[in-house]
Amino acid sequence: MTEHNTLQETSGAASLSMPRPESRTADKRSGTQRFRRLAPIQRQAGLLVAIVLLVAIFASQTSAFLTSDNLINILLQGSVTAILAIGQMFVIITSGIDLSMGTMLALGAMITGTLLVRGVPIAVCVLAGIATGSIAGLINGLIITRLRITPFIVTLGTMSVFGGLAFLVTNGKILYTLPGPFLDLLAGKIATIPIPVVILFVTAVLAVLLLAYTRFGEYCVAIGGNPEVARLSGINVSAYLTGAYVLAGALSALGGMILVARLGAADPTVGTDLALPSIAAAVMGGAALRGGEGSVFGAVTGAMLIAALQAGLTLINVQAFYQQLALGFVIIAALALDRLQRRSRTT
Repeated sequence: MTEHNTLQETSGAASLSMPRPESRTADKRSGTQRFRRLAPIQRQAGLLVAIVLLVAIFASQTSAFLTSDNLINILLQGSVTAILAIGQMFVIITSGIDLSMGTMLALGAMITGTLLVRGVPIAVCVLAGIATGSIAGLINGLIITRLRITPFIVTLGTMSVFGGLAFLVTNGKILYTLPGPFLDLLAGKIATIPIPVVILFVTAVLAVLLLAYTRFGEYCVAIGGNPEVARLSGINVSAYLTGAYVLAGALSALGGMILVARLGAADPTVGTDLALPSIAAAVMGGAALRGGEGSVFGAVTGAMLIAALQAGLTLINVQAFYQQLALGFVIIAALALDRLQRRSRTT
């Protein structure tokens, strides 16, 4: 009996000292989950560090960079890109992408501008512009969900369609005679703060609430994480996926109206180059291209990094085509960072 008990105790001690395979697997899984939860935070922290370094570099090159006027100008210049990046982030969270945001911006802006010069009330013009962007986003979403075509291919095609429609609306002409109250509404100031910055702040707050505290935000994340599991859980994947593209279209049109108000004219080419910066800003801010992760704060911060880069290069008299090169490198770096982090999570 004594020897048997001793063997049992020895066996028990060995079982306590030797980790079981299932416990090692559970530890690895929990470690991976912790990494995934911390990854967006780490990326945003890295983004803030990048902004600090960028500010330090440009401040050392020119004393004009840290002036209040220039800092407000950076916020102003980055506001439209940030609004688009928020919409892009919701799409990316669902494991999609929208290359047509720039031309949806132009189309919504041209509809608004055309109605304004015809004397239609400003409120109706603004609503019509947002409705146009929403319908364009709805078209994207329906094609993707009903025909089951890859979002990249669909939005690449509709990018050309919406861009062509923007030219058709105005017959390729630039509309200059926009009413003053509209310009003041979207391009004026509240005290010393530009209204586009205020609109960005309100949009960001609403987007945070939408993402964190509503079923829409929760389901978008679930769809991006695993659409089949989301479907089996009773989520109407097609409806919520389409909703993300509608939101992106509405925010694109809002950004277009702000640009038109700032320019004082409705140009069919306005903002058509902002799709890629919006993707870069969202990805740099923590939106994973594989879906399921994203941050409103990160998207806005990424847009401001791009705006700070452009403003700094302008202040130190770097020519426009070099700025284009720099922006291209930023986009590539953002996509490479997402790829590297995705690879590290799977190892």
